[in-house]
Amino acid sequence: MSETVQSVERALDIINTIVAANRSLSVGELSQAMDLAPSTIHRILQTLTVKNYVFQDPQTKRYDIGPEIVDISSALYLRYDLVRRVRPYLQELVEVTGETAHIAQLYGTTAMYLSQVEPFSMVRMFTTPGSIAPLHCSDVGKVFLADLPTARVDEIVRKTGLPARTPHTITDEPALLDELLCVRTQGFALDDEEREVGVRCLSSGILNGAGKVIAAIGVAGPTSRMSRGRIEEVSEAVIGMARRCADELIRQPVPEPVGD
Repeated sequence: MSETVQSVERALDIINTIVAANRSLSVGELSQAMDLAPSTIHRILQTLTVKNYVFQDPQTKRYDIGPEIVDISSALYLRYDLVRRVRPYLQELVEVTGETAHIAQLYGTTAMYLSQVEPFSMVRMFTTPGSIAPLHCSDVGKVFLADLPTARVDEIVRKTGLPARTPHTITDEPALLDELLCVRTQGFALDDEEREVGVRCLSSGILNGAGKVIAAIGVAGPTSRMSRGRIEEVSEAVIGMARRCADELIRQPVPEPVGD
């Protein structure tokens, strides 16, 4: 095991030890619990403290969980709660369309899939929760881009580029901006074999009380089933489901994650 990997493993063990103790711990207590030299514990704690993963009480000199861990835990809880509340709508969307339904949130300059529900058909679309998608060539990504100011879209494009994933991918910014205008006008975004040949995906935004997109809900399927002739029918179902989700979440809001 390399020294770098070993240090990471020990850092995680320190965090887990403090969490399991459910109280602040001294260097000596951590050393005894982990059977490591105090100097080793102290060196790792210094890095964790700088990164705000642990906090040292200036009076007792004991260590506890830091604000960064609290923020991560809070964000994960909020995402779990959102998925829990939206999942029945995903299941209903599968029943209505016969296609795989998914929900995603904006994650930095990408979209992260939080959950999916699959149909019982032979051909299914698999999107692992936690996996990410480019914004410019995914249905969920376009939903998020369409909700952002043009200056922010330009900033993202400069940072990530517009790499071609298939021959159908939009690879120049003016064409992407035209596409985003269509998304705003029609209320849904389409991935027309832009990320994977033979797959068509369609999503709409779930809005909060201020009219901002907090998540994207949609469906994906093979082009053999998700034909162009079905786009109007499927888009109506997806837009309607997004609005129903929004209505429920506005009545009982899910706080938005901080720091994405």
